[in-house]
Amino acid sequence: MRLKIRYITLLMALCVVAVATARPRIVVNIVVGGMSQEDISRYEKNFGEGGFLRLQREGVAFSECYANYAPTTPEAGLATIATGATPAIHGIFSSVYYDRTTNKERLWCRKPVVDSENLIRKSVEEGYTTQQFTTQTLSEAVLASAERNRSITIAHNALSAMILAGRKGECYWLSDTGGWTTADCYAEELPLWVRNYNGDDMNRVFATETWYGRYTRNRYCNTRSTDITVYEKDNTKRPRSNRKASDNWIKSLYTTPSGNFAIFEFAKRAIGTLVPLHIDDQCKVLNICLDVPRTIAERYGADSIEYEDMLYSLDASLAEFMTFLYAQVTSHDEVMVVVTSDGGVSPTKMDNGDGSRFNTRQFEVIMNAFLSARYGQDSWILGYTDGSLYLNHDVVYRHKKSLAEVQNEVAAFALQYRGVASAVTATAMRSAQFVRGTMALVQNGYNPRRSGDVLLTLEPERIELDTKRVAMSGSAYNYDRHIPLFILGGGVAPCHIGQRVSSEQIAPTIAAMCGVRRPQCADGEILITKGDPKN
Repeated sequence: MRLKIRYITLLMALCVVAVATARPRIVVNIVVGGMSQEDISRYEKNFGEGGFLRLQREGVAFSECYANYAPTTPEAGLATIATGATPAIHGIFSSVYYDRTTNKERLWCRKPVVDSENLIRKSVEEGYTTQQFTTQTLSEAVLASAERNRSITIAHNALSAMILAGRKGECYWLSDTGGWTTADCYAEELPLWVRNYNGDDMNRVFATETWYGRYTRNRYCNTRSTDITVYEKDNTKRPRSNRKASDNWIKSLYTTPSGNFAIFEFAKRAIGTLVPLHIDDQCKVLNICLDVPRTIAERYGADSIEYEDMLYSLDASLAEFMTFLYAQVTSHDEVMVVVTSDGGVSPTKMDNGDGSRFNTRQFEVIMNAFLSARYGQDSWILGYTDGSLYLNHDVVYRHKKSLAEVQNEVAAFALQYRGVASAVTATAMRSAQFVRGTMALVQNGYNPRRSGDVLLTLEPERIELDTKRVAMSGSAYNYDRHIPLFILGGGVAPCHIGQRVSSEQIAPTIAAMCGVRRPQCADGEILITKGDPKN
C-alpha cells in the first residue's frame, strides 16, 4: 500500500498548481507545534492510513513550505499563519517584548496590571487583552465578511489561542483547573456548550500519570527515552495508561499525548455547534493549535522515543477526528482541512555547557559592562529576548550619544561572543534592503516598534541556556523553518507540489477558498486556484 502511495506521489510531482472545484463551508485549520517536514518521512512506517498518510494520499501535499523570517519562534509562526504576514508587519516575534514607553517587559496578550483579588469573574479570565494585536487575522476576516459567519479557536495555551484568533471570535484554552476557559475580551461568560463540557469533567478522562508507549521498543526509530515506559517485547496485557486521579492530572494534559486526545475531543464538540450547514453562503472556521507536540519536543528532544510516540498517538487522533468530521457533512467538498506547523525545533542538546548553549543573562551583563567601560557606568541594557537585544534609549540620550553609534558598537562587540553568527543593528534594518540569505530572513522578522536595537543570529544548532529544555526553536536554519503543509477537501484534487512556498500564503489561500476577503496585511500568492481541473 505504501509503495502505491509513493508511486502516486511521484506521478503527481509534475503538478505545479492545485485547483479547487468547490467552496468549503467549514475550514479546520490545525497547527501542530514543533513539527518539521522531515517528521513525515522519518516516521511514516508506523503511521496509520487515516492520518498523515491520508493527507498525503487524498490532499494537496506541499513538500517545500518554509517560514521566510527569523526568529522562527512559535509565536511568530502562529501569527504568520493567522495573518498571512511576516513579523515585520504583525509585530509578534516572541512571547515578550520591551515597551519603549515604559522601558518594561511586556507579556503578549496579558494586561500590565491585573486585580489579583478579582482575577476570575463568572467563568472567564480577566488578565488578558487583545489590544496589542494590530494585524487582522483570518478569523477576523471571516467574521468581517458576514455577520452569520463563525470562528472558533482552541489551543492548550492562552497565548497560542489568542494569536490564532486575533481580536474577535470564540477563543478557548485549558484553564488551571483542567477545564476550558476564555477571557473577558472575547466573552462575558462561557457559552452553554462549553459549560456543559466542563461539567462532564471530560479532560480528566484523558489525563494519565504513567506514559506507556504504543509499540515495543524495536518498532521505534529513536532509541533514547526518559519518562516513557516502553516494553521490550509484545505484551497484550500491558496497560495503555494509568488514569488514577491525582493532583498532577492537569499537568499531564500539557506534557503527554493525553493533551492531544483532550483537545480533539473538545474540537468534536465544537464541530457539533458548527453543523448543520443550513445557510448556503455561511463560512465557519475552526482553528486548533496543538501545543503539546512542541512541549514534548523541547522537553525530551525531537530524536526521543517520547516525541516519536506522541506523533504516533497524534496520527491516530487525527485520523479519528477526520473520520468524525467528514461524517457530519453530506459532501466532503463542504469541509477543508489544513494541517501545518508553527515551526520545527533544534537538534537535541542534552548538556548546558558553553559548547552548545547561549547564556542570555551572561550576554546582557557583558554587553552592559562593555558599554559602561566605553561610555560611563550605567544601565545601558534593558534586556534580551529571542535574538533581540534592547538598549536603554533614555541612558543613551542622557549620555548624549548617537543611538546608531551605540548600536554599531554593540553589534561589532557581539560578534566576538561565542555562538553568535551575525549581529545587525535596527538602524541597518531600517536603512538597507536585504533580498537573500539570513539577513533577509532577519529583516522579515524585524518590527520597528517592537524589535530590539541589535538582532542576533546564533550559529547552527546552538540554542539558549534553559535547564528545562533540551531543544528550542527560533533559528534561521532549515530545521526550524521547513514545515509540513497539507490541504484536504474543499473540492481540491490530490496533488503533490514540490515548488517552494511559504507560511504567509496559508491565510490568503484559505480566504480565497472560502470566498472571503483575505486578511488586510496578507499579500502572499494563492496556493490553490478556483476552477474546473478538466479545463
